[in-house]
This record gives sequence, structure tokens and C-alpha cells, in this order.
Amino acid sequence: MASKQGNIELITLQPLGHVPSCPHGPTLLFERWDYQSKKPRRFYACSAFRDRKECSFFQWEDAPSKNLMSLHQTMPQFLHKVLRKRYIKFKKLPKNNRNVCCTCSMLLLDNEVTEHREKNHVIKKNVLLKELRWPSLLFTPLDDNKTFAQYLFSKSTIDFIIKTLHQLGYSHILCVGTPRIHEAVQNIRKLGDRSMSSMLLDLDERYAQFFPPALFTKYNMFNHHFFDAEGETRVRQFVGEDVDHVILITDPPFGGMVEALASSFLKLSQMRNSFINDEQDSLMPIVWFFPYFMESRILKQLPALAMLDYKVDYDNHNLFNNQHKKKGSPVRIFTNIPQAQFVLPPEEGYWFCQSCKRFSSQENKHCEDCDSCTSKDGTTYTHCYACMRCVKSSRIHCQKCKKCELKTHVCGQSVSAGCHICGDVSHKRRECPQRAVLNSEDSRNIKRAVKRKQSASPAAGRVKKHKRR
Repeated sequence: MASKQGNIELITLQPLGHVPSCPHGPTLLFERWDYQSKKPRRFYACSAFRDRKECSFFQWEDAPSKNLMSLHQTMPQFLHKVLRKRYIKFKKLPKNNRNVCCTCSMLLLDNEVTEHREKNHVIKKNVLLKELRWPSLLFTPLDDNKTFAQYLFSKSTIDFIIKTLHQLGYSHILCVGTPRIHEAVQNIRKLGDRSMSSMLLDLDERYAQFFPPALFTKYNMFNHHFFDAEGETRVRQFVGEDVDHVILITDPPFGGMVEALASSFLKLSQMRNSFINDEQDSLMPIVWFFPYFMESRILKQLPALAMLDYKVDYDNHNLFNNQHKKKGSPVRIFTNIPQAQFVLPPEEGYWFCQSCKRFSSQENKHCEDCDSCTSKDGTTYTHCYACMRCVKSSRIHCQKCKKCELKTHVCGQSVSAGCHICGDVSHKRRECPQRAVLNSEDSRNIKRAVKRKQSASPAAGRVKKHKRR
């Protein structure tokens, strides 16, 4: 769930006391504005899935239900070792007997093919052994923006990332939600005179069929939850193998909560920091793929990051593709590695700006007035001397509004919905000075509700169905 989706906000990443769980790990505490009561109300919901059709867990903070919590705390067993045994059997089959169910994303043994055919599942026949080295090409991508959002890197992007990691001297690649990078490293293993290794952390358990526990663990990047009891230990061991040359590569769902993601990346960084006695809140080297328009939110959580101009290309998305979109892909790289060390490919029009000490895209011209390469969206910005800054070429300066706006804008019309609590358009609910009063009242109400719940009879505590959020 997005950290600020409509009138819903993420309240805390580390709630005090007991936190209810769903099948995807500990839930997060959110707040929703109730327009009828004119007050916010808090609830627990799944950290990974925004759509309640995917995860139906929902629990008001002031109305806990033991029955509801126990139902969702029943976690399915993650049988990684069993899947690996099936994979070994599958590889030993003759090519004509190697079938993959594309509907179930499952490797089929001889006695399982008939059942899937009877259900009219899509089956890929005669699977080659070399195809098993790239499982992301065998699967149907889970491309729901709200959940997995598996938009897969193009070959040009993969080649650029692998080449750059090698040039920068990184040997241990911690792949959080980047299966294509993990597959590429596993297939290369050694580039030039330097060996490379990788480990994949992903919510998609289909990869457990292809990679052993040492190379894959099921992981929820929104709450730093490992589904395998030994998963965290194996990740710590991997990071500790070469702490000076380990890097985190991540490509989260673009509809995901930046605050939750940043918190998880810091916790993964703490694993590395524990080996070098570094500050526990410092961030390990990271390459984070995310849209350019999320820059302010990312830098607010992780100020050490900077956005590069490189346009990240994907195979299975028309908008995130440099060939089919006029401005190119809106996805960029955010990193805490010095920008000058990222040598962007000159054959794609990137050039090195001596003033900025970084590579810029072809259309990103250096502005002498701003003393910066100012473009963000793939167009050339123009400098507005009234605003004293560069703006998109689609903006013009409005003397009445005293700022640059679209030509079609309506003067005086505010784009901000303002504060739900006091109605002031100058701030949001989160920054409202009256919020403390509401929170204290809510705290007293919650304590009263808990006391009533404890003293009530069992019949009074029956679970009630809630409306879908």
C-alpha cells in the first residue's frame, strides 16, 4: 500500500507492542481519514498487497479480534528443499518430457502433465536446459503495479548494470526484487579477472524452483520479513563474505511505500555494518530503480542518494521503454555511489558535464544561471528569470499566479486539497498543528475500547465484517 494513497497514510513502521500478522508477515499501521466523523482512524493492513482481493487482512487498531489475527497468522510452509528436489528430477528428464505449466508457473514431472492439460492450462513443451538458466523468461510476469510489478529489464539495461558493477569493483550483488540481474550474474559468474556472485531476495516464490536456498530466499521488502527461518542468516552470511564489495540492487513496485522500502534497505545495511563496526544507520552501497517523479520522496527518506540521468529500459512495459516513448523511460537510478563513477553510455547520447561532475542525458543541457543540469523528465528545460529557476518547456510564467504553469491552467485554482483536519490549504493532515489534540483523544478512546473488550463476554467479541478499504 502506498504511504500516501488518497486519504490513507502510513503511520509507523515499527509499532510498539504486539503487531498482527498476515500471510505476508507483520502488518503495518495506517491511518484513514473518516469524512463523517472528521477524525482519522487507524488500522492494520498487509504491508505488501494494496488490493484486498490479494490479501484480505484488515483490522481496526481500536477493535482487535483474536479470531481474525489467528486466521491470518497461519503461515503457509515454504517448501524450498522439496522444490529443489523436483528441479533436479526435472533436469534429468529427456527434452521431450520437460514441460512447464505457464498457468501455474511450475515445472511438471511426468505424472503431472495430464492433470494440467485436463484443466486447459498453457503448457510449454520441450524445455531446453539453457532455458532453465533464465526462469524469468519461462514465467508469465506478475505485472500488477500494486503487488509484484514484475517489469523485466531489457538486455541493454542488464548489460549496462553488469558492466558498471564490474568496473566499480563489486563482487557480491544482493538482488532485492531484481531477478534478471540475479540471473545474469549467475550465468556470467566471472567477468574478466573478477568473479561475481549474487543472492536474490524476492516475494515471488516461483524462483525457489530454480535457485537453492543459498541463492534465493523469499522476502517481503515492505516489512523486512523473511519467510524462511534461515533466510536472514543466509543473507547475513552472504553479505559478510566480502563486506567491502557488496552492493544492494533493487527494483521495487512503483506503487510501493517509499518509507517502508527505505526502512528495509537500512535494516539490510545494518547486516553489512555489523561486520565493519560502522554506524548502524548508514546505508550500504545501493542502486535503486524508481521513477524520476519520486525523487523528492526518496531523498527525504535517504538523503545520501542522488538521481542519475540513465533511463532504465524494460522489455514488457510500453511506458518504461526507450524505443516506444518520446521522452524515453521515466525510470531512473538512485544511488549513493559518486555520480562521476557511473559512466553512462555515450553511444546513447549521454555526456559528461564538467561543471556537475556527472553524466547527463542528451537533452539535459547545463544551465549557467542554475549552475546545474536541470532536466528530469527527458525534455530540455528552459530558465525562467521571473521564478529564477528552470522549468519544463510546457510551462509558461503567469504574471497573475506569479509562477510558471501550464498554458491551460486556471488562475487562482489550487491543486492542493489542503488539510482534512483544519481545512488549511497550506499544509497536509500530517503536518497539522491540531493533530496532537486528535491523537491524544484517539489514544484515550483506544484505551477505553481495549478495557471494554477485556471485560466483555466472549459473545461480545465476535468478528464483524468490515467494508473494503
